[in-house]
Amino acid sequence: MSKEATFRKDLIGATIIGFAAAGLSLIVLKNLELEISYLVPFLFFPFLTIAGIFVGRLLGNKIPILYKFVKFGEAGGLNWLVDFGVLNLLIMITGISAGLVYSLFKGASFVVATVNSYGWNRLWVFESKSKDTGNEITRFLVITILGLGINVAIASAIVFAGPKIAELDSKIWANAAAAVGSLVAMGWNFIMYKFWVFKK
Repeated sequence: MSKEATFRKDLIGATIIGFAAAGLSLIVLKNLELEISYLVPFLFFPFLTIAGIFVGRLLGNKIPILYKFVKFGEAGGLNWLVDFGVLNLLIMITGISAGLVYSLFKGASFVVATVNSYGWNRLWVFESKSKDTGNEITRFLVITILGLGINVAIASAIVFAGPKIAELDSKIWANAAAAVGSLVAMGWNFIMYKFWVFKK
């Protein structure tokens, strides 16, 4: 595939990510009862992801790995919003944002985000051509399970200890805990995906 064809494909991917991120952000905003026009995320996220691909292409002309890093960042941002979107949807449906049920919700949201992550990373970011998908999926699941443990343990520790540190709404603590857990797990996943799961 030519560079221009690849770039066109990446623009389509970035656009899909932008609109999906906008929709998921609305779930988070609604659950946190933040007043914002529904139009704002649908203008902001697609603009951000499309502009990101253009910037990544410019940077990638000098240092090729930076283009892949931008794509990983965009896919990772979407995965983060899938994680937060599912978590906040479960909180909205049940009204539960603490305790053991929160940990179950956090685990479920992480699993959904990880399935999304595998698809985007395999097909778009790392463009794996591996014929041994069984081995690739096995490695991916090993890293995912370890990442799940890291993510849920960190998020749960924060959500359980946080209210003892500062009095904030439990929904705020739930989302702050999820952010920290997700960021740590995302760093772990990038390193392991690049050097073990999708290595060429």
